Amino acid sequence: MSFYELLGPTAVATIICLIISLVMFVIELFMPGIGIAGVTGLISLIAVIVMQLGWGHPQVAFYIIAIALLLIVLGLAWVIRSFQKGRLSKSFLVNRDHSNGTSVPEVAEAKSDLIGKTGVAITTLRPSGIAEFDGKRLDVATSGEFILKGETITIIQAERMHIRVRAGGAEEAPAE
Repeated sequence: MSFYELLGPTAVATIICLIISLVMFVIELFMPGIGIAGVTGLISLIAVIVMQLGWGHPQVAFYIIAIALLLIVLGLAWVIRSFQKGRLSKSFLVNRDHSNGTSVPEVAEAKSDLIGKTGVAITTLRPSGIAEFDGKRLDVATSGEFILKGETITIIQAERMHIRVRAGGAEEAPAE
């Protein structure tokens, strides 16, 4: 039995759909977009399977499914490896920027300058909230006590992204 006979009465359509799906998947792999080529390839592959289950040989449909799954797994393994160590790792697609862990750089750099500053609680601090110091709003926290909105507060500790405050002005707060 030849390959053409094995595919049954839908042999020509099956071969055309297989070629279309392969070409569309290759296009989808290398072209950025919204996936139209991939969806077209998937629909074409599903059409091949339906044709073989309905009018061809079901065994051929299962072979096509197995081969497609094997190719998908191998393709994913290749792409993942390439993103980690291959040519794609040097591509513009891979973000190599590192964060220093702060979303407010001016606050992280000026931490030592903040200690002793006096400001106003913009929200009620229970124990954290927002306060304003020299016209800038900062996320702050107390050591556990509640401070009402509008009260004067002083920064007593500033490390990394944590700013600890105490109720009262600079002259009222004991030095730590």
